[in-house]
Amino acid sequence: MKNYLKLMQNRSSIRSYTKEKISRENLEYILECARLSPSSLGLEPWKFLVFQKDKNKQEIAKIANNQSHVANCAAIIVVISRADFKDYFEEKLKKRGLNQEDLNKRLQTYKPFLEAMDLEQSFIYAKEQSYIAITNIVNAAYSLNLGSCIIGGFNKEKINQYLNLDTTKQRVSMLITLGHIQENISVEKARFAFDEVVEFKD
Repeated sequence: MKNYLKLMQNRSSIRSYTKEKISRENLEYILECARLSPSSLGLEPWKFLVFQKDKNKQEIAKIANNQSHVANCAAIIVVISRADFKDYFEEKLKKRGLNQEDLNKRLQTYKPFLEAMDLEQSFIYAKEQSYIAITNIVNAAYSLNLGSCIIGGFNKEKINQYLNLDTTKQRVSMLITLGHIQENISVEKARFAFDEVVEFKD
């Protein structure tokens, strides 16, 4: 049970990688952990694009303020938020095997909540869910002794154009760099103390 805590205590953002590639098996393991992530209403409003070729990494690095670790990593995972979840919510709910009464009850409860969102609110909601998957990506990577770095510093308009996304349905949420950790790197983890961020109210 405490293995996960140990992982969290030791994992940190890594920006320097060796030139070694990441195996397809390990990439699929990481992305399977992302795919299985929980999400509000089980909507899974995300998609994951993987780039490994130098040309693509260099082009994405330019869009990400020329951050060197974007160009020099073994792989970039582009996390996309989907705002089209209203289109598939009912169908996805039906796949849960609910009886008709429970299905109708859930539709009556949740559909008005989703329908009330405009496009920007839908993207905010989807982006919030994508952060859950992002956490699982970086932790899964560390469990394989791989380094990662979550990147929010990029030109949003340009990255969406680069990927030719229909921005009424999909937009880039975050970039994640992955790579084998250089052995001589030592990173100290700095976090607020437990009592500074946690309050037991009852």
